[in-house]
Amino acid sequence: MKRARNYNRWPQLLGSLLIFAALMAPGCQSLHTLEKSSTDNRWICPEYADLPLRQGRFEEAIEKHLQVISQEPENGLAHYHLGYAYGQIGLHPDEIAQYLRAMDLGMERGDLYYNLGMSYMQLEEYLRAEQSFLRAVEIEPDCGENHRGLGLAYFNQGHYHEAIVSCRRATTLEPDDADSWHCLALAAAKSDEIGESWNAVKELRKVDPDYMLDPFLLQIFPAEGSSPPPTDPHDAREPRDPR
Repeated sequence: MKRARNYNRWPQLLGSLLIFAALMAPGCQSLHTLEKSSTDNRWICPEYADLPLRQGRFEEAIEKHLQVISQEPENGLAHYHLGYAYGQIGLHPDEIAQYLRAMDLGMERGDLYYNLGMSYMQLEEYLRAEQSFLRAVEIEPDCGENHRGLGLAYFNQGHYHEAIVSCRRATTLEPDDADSWHCLALAAAKSDEIGESWNAVKELRKVDPDYMLDPFLLQIFPAEGSSPPPTDPHDAREPRDPR
């Protein structure tokens, strides 16, 4: 189950916007199957509800999960899946409400807190996003995408040093993730750490030679704008699988 691409945005420097898609880093993907990521087995969702979610039929998935919840109002997994489906069609306040309900019912999963953080990022509620990512890091400290999400939340609040620390950790855990290198390059550039920013750009190019840099970085490293951008330059990040 993957969110629609171009799901999230994070402010681009100099007043414009940079597309920021909801993400799922390859290094954590295997952790988030139903069997491996759930901290308990108190809840299940029937196949008739989860099948349309997996197939991207989100309106139907919402209808089916509402049916499940009407019969099992304390099914935390159903609330999580319902929130995820709401997010796919842009209903982010409803998405957040369902995630919080799942948490109230006792669900404690790193991917749940990560997706909550990404939802807050979409609404530009960066402090709440930071708090959600911090909890995701506590639950899954070795998952690079949690640190990257935290770095982005710091970045959008202007806390560039903290963003650098988080993005460094993300690149250490998942060195093949171009988005983490890009976040590190931006945060370092904003902190006038041009050497570290350039090193991050070079590592990013090793991972993805065609990654289109933020215009702020292109002002500093204009030669890096010569690579042709992909069709959607920030279509590289996908969300955490809530199954």
